Amino acid sequence: MKYLKEHPLRIRLSNEAHVRPYTHLESPVRASLLAILNKELPLEQEHAHLAELCDRYQVRPPAEKNKHFSENFGQFILTWERHTEFSTYTFFRHDEEQEPFSRAVIREVPDLWLQSLGAEIIVAQHIVVRPKSSTNPDWSELNRYFVADSIVGGKIMNNAAQAWTDFRLHQDGFSRVLVQDYDLQENQIGRVVQELFEMESYRILALMGFPEAESVNPILTQLDQRLTGLTRQLVSMNGFEEDQTLLKELASLEAEIEKVNSETAYRFGATRAYHAIVNSRIQDLNEQETEGMQTLSNFLERRFLPAMRTCESISDRIEQLSRRVARASQILSARVNFALEAQNRSLLHSMNRRAQYQLRLQETVEGLSIAVISYYVLALVDFLLKAVEAAGYEINTRLILGFCIFPVISTVWFGVRRIRRTLLKNPDNLDEL
Repeated sequence: MKYLKEHPLRIRLSNEAHVRPYTHLESPVRASLLAILNKELPLEQEHAHLAELCDRYQVRPPAEKNKHFSENFGQFILTWERHTEFSTYTFFRHDEEQEPFSRAVIREVPDLWLQSLGAEIIVAQHIVVRPKSSTNPDWSELNRYFVADSIVGGKIMNNAAQAWTDFRLHQDGFSRVLVQDYDLQENQIGRVVQELFEMESYRILALMGFPEAESVNPILTQLDQRLTGLTRQLVSMNGFEEDQTLLKELASLEAEIEKVNSETAYRFGATRAYHAIVNSRIQDLNEQETEGMQTLSNFLERRFLPAMRTCESISDRIEQLSRRVARASQILSARVNFALEAQNRSLLHSMNRRAQYQLRLQETVEGLSIAVISYYVLALVDFLLKAVEAAGYEINTRLILGFCIFPVISTVWFGVRRIRRTLLKNPDNLDEL
C-alpha cells in the first residue's frame, strides 16, 4: 500500500463508522437527554463549555474539532454529539433500582453548567431501564409515571425488553420512557437507549417543519389564486402591450414563489430526512404489539405521520406552483416573441419599401449630379478656351465647347457608375471615405 496514492479523505471516511459508538451500559440505568439547537453556537464554544465541566471533574476534554465526546465523570457518564443543526448531551448513570424517575441523573450535573449551555433546548427526555430481576410494572404503577389515557408501548428487540411512554412533557419539562429488561445483552442496552433517544429527538426535529407548513399554506393559497387569474387573462388577452404587462406580473409572481421556496426548502428537506431516520429507528427496535396497548409505531403513525404528510404536501405544492408559473411564462413569452417577430417583419418590409424609394430618389439625384458636374467641367473648359483666345490664338470657342459636351457627360456618367459599383462591391470602403 505504501506505493499506492491514497485519497486524502480515505482514513476519515473509513473511521466514520466508528466515530459515534453506542455507550456500554448495564441495567439498571438512568439516562437523561438534552438536545439543543446549535445554529448560533460555534463548535469552539461548545468545546470550551465541555472543557469547563471536564476541568471541574478532572477529565480529559474533547479533542479539537471533534464532534463526539464520551467520558466517565464518576457521578455520571456524559456523551456529547454535534449534528448539523443540533447537539445532544446524554447523561447516564448505573444506579441501584429505585422508584423510576424519582431522581433523574441530570440532577447530578451542576445547575450552573446546565444553565450556561448557551442555546435553546428542543428535546428533553428521561429513560429508565429496569433490571431483569424487577417485576413487570402493572397498570397502576404505569399510571404513576405516565398520563393514563396516553400510555403506549410494546415489546422490543425480539421480545428481549418492553418500553412504555406517553409522549408527554411532565412537570420537570422532560418526557419519559420506561424500559423493562427481559433478556437484553450488555451490548444491547446502550443501543436501545440510544435508539429511543434518537427516535424522540428526530421526531421533534422533523415536526419543526409542521408550523412552517401551516404558516406558508395561506400564502400559497393567495399565490395560487393570483396564478389562476393570470392564466385566465393569458387566454383572453390578444394585444401586445397587454401581453407585456401580463408577462411582468407573471415574472413578479414567479419571484415571490421562488422566495417562498428558498425560505422553506431547507426546513422541508430536513423534515424529510428526519422522518426517514425516525422510521429507521422504529424498525431497528423491532417492536411487537402487547395486548390491550397501542404500540409506539402505531401512535406515531396516527399522530406523527399526518404532520409529515402535511409538510410533504406543502413542499410539493410549492414545486407545482413553480412549474405552473414557469409554463405560463413560457407560453406568454412565446406569444410575445411571435408578436415581436411579426412586428419586425412588418418593420423590415417598411424599411425595404423606403430603401426602394431612396434608391429611386438616389438615381434621380445621380442624374442631376451628372448634369451639374458636367456643367461645371464645361465651364472650366470654357475658361480655358477663353484664356487660349486671349493669348492671341484664333479659335472657335463655342464650336469646341459644343464638341466637348458629349465626351464630358459620358466621362462623368461612367466615372459615377464606376464609383458606385466599387462601393457596392466593397462596403468596407465606406469607412475609409
